[in-house]
Parts: sequence; structure tokens; C-alpha cells
Amino acid sequence: MAHVHAAEPPHATREYRVDFEAERVEVEGDLGSLELDGNVRVQAQRYRLLSQHLQLRRGPRGVEAEGSAQVAFCTCDEPPLRLRVSHATLAPPTDALFMNPRLEVGGVPVFWLPALWLRAPTRVGLTFPRLAYRGQDGFFAGMGGYFPLKVEEGRVSRSLTVSAGAYLFRGARVEAQLDTETSTSRVAWDHVQQTALEIDAHGSAALSEATFAYRVDALRGARAPQVSSSLEVSARRMDRARVSVSHVDRLALGFGVRADAPRGGALGDLGAIGPELYLGAARELGNSVSYDVFARSRTSAVSGSHSQTDLFQRGTVSAKLRPGPLALDLTGAEAAALQVAEYRSDGVLRGGLQARAGLPLLRHFGSVAHFLEPMIVGRGLLEATPRGSQLNDQHTLLAAGGLDSSLGQLASRQAVALGLRAGVLAHENQTQGVGMARLTADARWVGVAQSFALLGASSAPAPAMVSLSRARLGSAEGLHLLLRADGASHGSPARARVLFDESWFDPSRPFLDRDGWSAGSELTIPWTRAFSTTGSVDYDLSARELLATWGGFGYRHPCGCLAVAGFVGHRVGRGGVDAWLGFDLAP
Repeated sequence: MAHVHAAEPPHATREYRVDFEAERVEVEGDLGSLELDGNVRVQAQRYRLLSQHLQLRRGPRGVEAEGSAQVAFCTCDEPPLRLRVSHATLAPPTDALFMNPRLEVGGVPVFWLPALWLRAPTRVGLTFPRLAYRGQDGFFAGMGGYFPLKVEEGRVSRSLTVSAGAYLFRGARVEAQLDTETSTSRVAWDHVQQTALEIDAHGSAALSEATFAYRVDALRGARAPQVSSSLEVSARRMDRARVSVSHVDRLALGFGVRADAPRGGALGDLGAIGPELYLGAARELGNSVSYDVFARSRTSAVSGSHSQTDLFQRGTVSAKLRPGPLALDLTGAEAAALQVAEYRSDGVLRGGLQARAGLPLLRHFGSVAHFLEPMIVGRGLLEATPRGSQLNDQHTLLAAGGLDSSLGQLASRQAVALGLRAGVLAHENQTQGVGMARLTADARWVGVAQSFALLGASSAPAPAMVSLSRARLGSAEGLHLLLRADGASHGSPARARVLFDESWFDPSRPFLDRDGWSAGSELTIPWTRAFSTTGSVDYDLSARELLATWGGFGYRHPCGCLAVAGFVGHRVGRGGVDAWLGFDLAP
């Protein structure tokens, strides 16, 4: 093994090293040119050239290799991707220029270019072409440019990627993405007969004594309902934007600007936008009592026509007592909201109390622990809404008893837990029996999270129910099937919320908000360590409508020289089938 150095122009001080080996070497002049014959191998950082004859010489940009050669992007013996080139200029660690490159996959030629210039992430360059079939929009082709904005010690800490493409003469798309160590901001303009603007940005930065943070999730314009292939992105109801500066010490104090608008509105419609101020505090009062308070003031201009001020306040006090063998948890919560507009005002007062008493029992069987707790729980909610000179109130009372039990292996943290509740629910002068069951399991080959609530018939013709189900069959790192099903019946979501421990008082927590049933599944098959496939289906059982279906694959070569990903899918609200294929030479 020998090596040759190629110096940069006189104003530079860095040299490039290229290693080579061959059966026969002829030297011309003062080592300015080398003739290599027989099993030639040239290595320049991650680039490797294989040939039977090459001429190496110093050039103004680096080491030039003249002659037909195979180029691999890694050091493995059988790389999955190679280039056949007629000339190469190697200037590691930043650049490599190839003439007449022919892309070969598994030895089969698939693509040709007159020239290819590969650059390190620390240098300005072009991104790989992007090709896709976008269903009702047709074929899409585009590419872009990459700009490292800040490089520190050979590492890119801030970069900008700008790309553009066309929908086969039907429309166009322009996209820009700014990446830093603590943020990602992407903006895309998409037009096919109609226009859509996509914004997905989030990040934070530490100031001297405060934290600056922002989050924007918006999909605007008449084309917004059709532009995305993702069901989850398209189904979001609201566009939201948040910018804030906060300081946290004994108190949490923050100031910000926010905007909320229905998803898919006009490009110039900002919805309800305005400043907000918030204040919060949370502390422990001794070993068993704690409190949490929060207040917010927000003023919004709605579409520029009128303004509205929203005041919100929330407080919680909780006590965890241990009288003898019992466990006693007491919680008191209250919340108040007031909306003041030019000609009207609305408000709501909400209060809640919870008392929970249990007898926790724990027994060890070697490395296995069994936990058992008989318990009773009572909850009361009162919600009052002013209407003129009157105060309309609604109250909900829950009294239930049940059992919590879990069995787990301490060393592996694998456990199965079961919770059962049965009781009586009084809501708006109507009383009904209720029951709830919760099952969770966490093990290598199975995972389950099931919550089920049943509300006995009152004025409804039949009992109502709520079900939230998630299950995993198989190892998360291997072959596995994910199952999901959610649903509610007979107006039960609003009444059932009080049955669940994590959401009984806080209406802002995600929960079902309407009747209906849906189900979905996702199957992942890792065929090898490098190649896997995934397929998914989501279906609306109530409407008997397919919501989305998609399949994809991912390949990553063991040595890390290549990554390939593919996708094909369809979703409701978007005609046709979407498909794309992407690859990365430096994953």
C-alpha cells in the first residue's frame, strides 16, 4: 500500500491523502503522475476506485484518476451501489467529481449522467433528484440546493435546504427547510390549479434568563385538504401557531403570541390572533400536600373584524395521606374561563373533588411481585354557566368501587396490570350504573393498552360504551402487528370522561368527542437486518369507509453506505394512489 498527497493552491495549507495499491506502478517525472496496472485499488476517505488501469496525477483541485473505474461509496467487499466512471477527481474530505457516471445496482446499469459532483455536508451542493407519483396530481420531479450556514469543528450546526419541482406541467412546488441543533422549520408552497401553503416549524433557544420557543403547524389554502398523503396531517382540525418567551424559577412567567384558525382556510386568513400572558406555580407543601395553579390572559383579533379577550384560571390541590395501612388521596380542582367581546360575554366555572381510598397489598415471589389494592373512589363535578341574570349549572357525581392488580417481574420490568371499577353515575338528574375495565401489559412479545367503559341505559334506548384499544403482537424490534380501535356510542364521550383517572377534570386532554367507531392495523416484517416492509390500514366502521391504506419498505446496507425507502398509499379525500422512492448515500 502506498499513498500520494495533493496540496491545495498556494494560499491553502491543507493536503489531501489518497491511498492506492496495484500490481505494477510506473512513476513519471517528479511523482507528478503515476501509471497503475493490475488490480488497482484507490481509496480516498469513503470513496474507493477499482480498475485494471488508472493514471493518477496531481491536479488543481485534488488527485485526478484517468481511466475506466468502478466507484464504491464504502469499504465493504460487495457494495450494493456502484458507479462506472471514465474520470474521477478526488479532493477529500469535501469533494469528488466523476465524469460519465453510470449507476449500477447489483451490477445492472440503471441510470447515466454526463457528470456527478458529490460534496460533503459542510459544503454547498445540490440534493438528489426527487421523483414521485402523486395520485390525482400526476408525476412529480424536482431537486434542490443545500447550504451549510454554520460549520463548527467540521460539524454543521445550521443548514438551509431549498428545493423546487413540477407536476408534469400541471403545477409546481417550492420548499425550504432550515435545520439547527434545536429547531426544524419547513415551509412549502404547492400549486395544482389551487394553492396550498404548508408550515411545520418547531424549536427553542436559551436566552440569558429565559427560553424562547415557537411551534407552527399550518396547512392553508384551497388545495390544503388534498395536498398531503398523510391521513393524520389532513385530519387535524385547526392550524396553530405559538411564539413565546418564558422564565421559570419559583414561578413560571411567559409572554407570547398565538394564532388559531380552522385548517384549510384562505391563505390570508390568520383566524384568531393576538398576544397572551400566562403565569403558573407548583410547589409541595410538606411531604403529603402539593398545589398547582395557572392563569392566562389572551386577546385575539378574529379575522381582523373584532377582538375578544379570554381569561382562564386553573388550580389544583392534592394530598396523599397514609393513615395506617390505607392509602388516601384527596384532590380539589377548580377552573374559570371568561370570554369578553364587544357586545357579549360568556363564562364558565368548573369545580371538582375527588376522594380515593385503597388498601395497597404487595407480595414478592422471588423475582416476581404481585400488587393488589381494593379501593373506592368518589368524584364530583360542578359546571356553572351564566345566562343573563341566571346561573345554569350541571353536576356530575360518581361513586365507584373496584380493584387494581398487577403482576410483574422486577428485573425485566415486564408487567401485567388490571383495573376494574363499578359504580353509579348521576348526571343532570339522571342516574345510571357504570363500569370500567383497564388492562395493560408490557412484555417482549406482547403489549396491550385497553380501556373500556360501559354506561347503563338511562334515557338512551341501550347502554352506551367507550373503548380505547391498542395492542402489539410480536417484538417491537422484530416481526410485529399493531392493532388499534377507538369508539363511542349514544353520546357517551362527554359523560364517560369522568370515569377515567387521567381526564376526569381536565377537558383539554385528548379524548373522544363524538360517536362512532374506527379501527386500524400496522404490520412490520423485518425480512433481514437490512430490509423491512410495513403495511397499514385505517377503516371507519361506522361510515363503512376506508380511511387510509399504505405500504412501504426500508433498506439500509449493513456498512451504512446506502439507505433506500419506498412508499405507496391512498387516503380518503385524495384521489388516486401516491408513491415515491428515495435514497441516501450518507444515511
